[in-house]
Amino acid sequence: MISRRNLLAGLGVVAAWLGAAIAAGQRVLRASIALEESRVLVAVGMVGKGPYIFMIDTGADFGLIHNTLAATLKLPIGGHTRVRGAGGADIYPIYEARDFVIGGTMRQARVGLVGAGELRFGTDIEGTLAAGILTAGDTDLDFDAGEIRLYPDGRGERTGFTRLRSSIRRLEHATEASPYIFADIAVGGQPFECMLDTGAPSLLSLGPNASRRSGLWDDSRPFAPFRPNGIGGAGSLSRVVRAPSVALGGLAIEHPLIALEPPGTVSPAIGEGIAGLALIRRFNLSIDARSRSLWVQPSRQPATGRGYGLSGLWLDHDGDGARVAAVGTDSPAAEAGILTGDRIDGAWRDALAAINRGPGTPVSLTVARKGAKRAISFTLRPYL
Repeated sequence: MISRRNLLAGLGVVAAWLGAAIAAGQRVLRASIALEESRVLVAVGMVGKGPYIFMIDTGADFGLIHNTLAATLKLPIGGHTRVRGAGGADIYPIYEARDFVIGGTMRQARVGLVGAGELRFGTDIEGTLAAGILTAGDTDLDFDAGEIRLYPDGRGERTGFTRLRSSIRRLEHATEASPYIFADIAVGGQPFECMLDTGAPSLLSLGPNASRRSGLWDDSRPFAPFRPNGIGGAGSLSRVVRAPSVALGGLAIEHPLIALEPPGTVSPAIGEGIAGLALIRRFNLSIDARSRSLWVQPSRQPATGRGYGLSGLWLDHDGDGARVAAVGTDSPAAEAGILTGDRIDGAWRDALAAINRGPGTPVSLTVARKGAKRAISFTLRPYL
């Protein structure tokens, strides 16, 4: 896999390489990618400046840019848009970036990027590229070769690839947005149509209806609570559970950890769920723009998993302290007798620090309930 340093160095050959490729009628344009900290990264330039590190986010129909970078480059604002995320919707500016170059080879005269005040994607990541980087034409996302390949005249045969039950489509009434990638993923043998989202680091997250239909949202089953956070703020309390299996493209993963959104809530997710990078990276992808389908080939990338809180607690702010928003079934906190609604004495950050440690760590908390306080102790351990 290409390193971040090589990504940045490679952008310097943009004009000469791209001009030569077009003059020679070359059918393949290649842009190097880096797989780093559960992110797919690519170098971009704009308005003659750069390079800058952007993340490829196929779970979005719009690209993002940090407001600070947009201001530094003096990008004009061409309008505003309403964006919905985990915590709801808000209004954001749309910046106009001219002479936009991806990976040293793919040039667009003008790109609209939504401005964001904070990007929580990692160090020095200045923005994101939306699903259209893959779905606008015949394209490969090759993790093993460390590159994106664009085929302006069509790709041809896909030897060694398998066509999935899939679709490449825009949402209704979103005629100017990037098309998304959807594929059927089996969870415990049940198929769910899920969007492929390289911007989500986890393996799989099921939306509210799919969570209910899967039978995995069950208070009697062990779960770890969490609250997703993204555009618009914090979302509804969700769960990490261990699924019987997850299968896609001939790959079956037994007893993986997946996320569930609560049944009956409004989800920002598109489709029945989201397949994240931990699953996507197990394949090299090929987009067939004419048939609007996804083809896959097993990759050599190692399996990765998601973590979860070993206490079983999810704590929310409560004034200067912390309140127990949820307690996971069969967790150390549940066995110690902590209940939803209990208040933890002390500062919220101190309580978080106490429970967010490794296995075998002892935890001592003072819990207040109905005016009475008592000391509770337990030991962090894997319980899912």
